[in-house]
Amino acid sequence: MSEKHVVMLGAGFAGLHAVRVLSQEPGVRVTLVDRNNYHLFQPLLYQVATAGLEAPQIAFPVRAYLRKHPNARFLLGAAEGVDPKARVLWVEGRPVPYDYLIVGTGTRTNDFGLPGVAQYGYGLKDLEDAMKIRDRMLSACEEAVRTSDPERRKALLTFVVVGGGPTGVELAGALGEVRRHVMARDYPDLDLSEIRVILVENSHRLLEAFAPSSAQYAQRFLEKLGVELRFGERVVEVTPGAVRLQSGTTISSFTVVWSAGVTGQALPGLPVTRGNRVATTPELYVPEHPSIYVAGDMNYLEYQDGRPHPQVAPVAMQQGALAARNILRELHGQAKQAFRYKDKGNMATLGRSHAIAEIGHLKMRGFPAWGAWLAVHLYYLIGFRNRMMVLSNWAYSYFTYDFAVRIMHNRHNFPLLNEPAREPVNV
Repeated sequence: MSEKHVVMLGAGFAGLHAVRVLSQEPGVRVTLVDRNNYHLFQPLLYQVATAGLEAPQIAFPVRAYLRKHPNARFLLGAAEGVDPKARVLWVEGRPVPYDYLIVGTGTRTNDFGLPGVAQYGYGLKDLEDAMKIRDRMLSACEEAVRTSDPERRKALLTFVVVGGGPTGVELAGALGEVRRHVMARDYPDLDLSEIRVILVENSHRLLEAFAPSSAQYAQRFLEKLGVELRFGERVVEVTPGAVRLQSGTTISSFTVVWSAGVTGQALPGLPVTRGNRVATTPELYVPEHPSIYVAGDMNYLEYQDGRPHPQVAPVAMQQGALAARNILRELHGQAKQAFRYKDKGNMATLGRSHAIAEIGHLKMRGFPAWGAWLAVHLYYLIGFRNRMMVLSNWAYSYFTYDFAVRIMHNRHNFPLLNEPAREPVNV
């Protein structure tokens, strides 16, 4: 068998698991392409955004990861499109020929076309987003100390999170912890009652993927932490200094974090379906182009009941590995395998010593679930150094009730109320 070239687009969970499988085949050459030179552990992004962890602690250099895979190389660049007939991936004007292509580019924030979300809201999909949110939070507190205008201070100290899924719940809980344990001590000139964390959810409960009892536990904990929950409310507009809801309510806020949905990052040349994702066969290849596989959040594959597989890390890991195995099986003349998702359960952390976890019929809450959450995230975090640094930061925060990474990299400016923003923010 002549050497085959497999291009893996995306260094996320799907990409690394695909490379791990392909590296075991001596007749295969692998090129991993990504616009960043690191793998990002997205489940902990919210902790960077809330000053709990430093950005490098949840990122690992791709080239360092590939040291153990001698048949794999890395190409830094943003993909511009694919020519399936010519079997070429275009990366910043450079053609990259392939025999097989695996697409695992993940998702981006979905603003649903609502006015102001892209300009004045903050997504949470990469390190830059997380750093902006952290700088925004710290800048708002510093500005609140300086201002004598009570209405302006109210908008500065109101933090709105839109979306009651795992990301929104974890972020709101972390902001509630920062409010209670950090801001109260760092800013003695501010009244703690003025600092508000508001979670807006369109449905009438949190965490739709969890059992109602787990969602109720999360709701009670967040309320006890001081997070204000607004159920059955739909955002219709985000302005430079406020969030407008469909009910007619206006919430004054300079900091709005949008976690209400994601959409696929379309790659020109590939057909897309619902959610800007790519529909595949159960074997994970594109029907029109059998040499192209799609794994992770970009893949649109339905269960038998018509529901698409969830856009979560375990799905990406399993699909990345299966796409790679199916390529190898084809090269060896073997039948390909259909994807069967092995659901390992759901977890969400709520705050200090509190989490919820559902693994099969087992449901855990409180400290046991929190301990399981810590263990699972440390296990999947890449790099021994990163694990030790994250663990030490968690231990420090646990014993001192403090979030250690309160360094402002870029000071944000805030508009005067009822005037245009000076620095619009792009999601």
